[in-house]
Amino acid sequence: MIDEVRIVEVGPRDGLQNISEPISTVQKKIYIDMLSEAGCSEIEVTSFVSPKWVPQLADAKDISASIQRNEHTTYTALVPNKKGLEAAMESGYRSVAIFTAASETFSQKNTNGSIEQNFERFEEMIPILEDNEIRVRAYISACWVCPYEGDICAESVIKVIQDLVDIGVHEISLGDTIGKATPNDVESLLKIILDNWSSQLFALHMHDTYNMATENITIGLGMGIRILDSSAGGVGGCPYAPGASGNISTETVLRVCDEQGFDTGIDVDKLKIAGEYIRSIIQQ
Repeated sequence: MIDEVRIVEVGPRDGLQNISEPISTVQKKIYIDMLSEAGCSEIEVTSFVSPKWVPQLADAKDISASIQRNEHTTYTALVPNKKGLEAAMESGYRSVAIFTAASETFSQKNTNGSIEQNFERFEEMIPILEDNEIRVRAYISACWVCPYEGDICAESVIKVIQDLVDIGVHEISLGDTIGKATPNDVESLLKIILDNWSSQLFALHMHDTYNMATENITIGLGMGIRILDSSAGGVGGCPYAPGASGNISTETVLRVCDEQGFDTGIDVDKLKIAGEYIRSIIQQ
């Protein structure tokens, strides 16, 4: 039996959020529908945040209504707070993502609040999430290196993970937000984490800013991680992290998984077409 890896396709949200030139709702719909057609098991469609902070995703409601939803695909929306959660639910989402950081400074820059304030917002959402049986994945940014604080200690990451586990999240994505983690860094932190929790709880969200993402996800796969975040076409990064260009492309992740003997269930040829399409839009 071939071991399976689940790809969380973040191109439509994380990939496009910091593209300055407006991308039309129709173009986003075509991109997302292509990803669905390629067999992506999870697609992060958009974010219900204030257009003031992320203008590119101001059409969250419209894009959510326009896409063709595949019954075999989980469609997820990023939500910053209770208001965003309610808007996502009104748009039919049964899966949402929340976000925090392992660095206090990064949290302030990214969410305009402390890590503790992030969790206060999460606490407001918990009753709604539980009552409606909404699936929740959580992002932790800057798990290895912060653009403002430098190296992040493992204890900071462990504390945030424990707090997320305590509120009942279903999946935690560990982010190398500026792509500076080395394979040794990834192995060291994962060893500590996996001594405390099951590998099934975690995803890796690696940026390829310094060309280390491929090695880093290979380390993760070798340690039992079976969920990887990536962006078709390799578009995007984080608008609140200087230098955080370069999400690892889903095309690259598929190649690595194939080389390592893992099945993703994604049609490589159709995925490449989606990546080429969105790159052509951005480069216009």
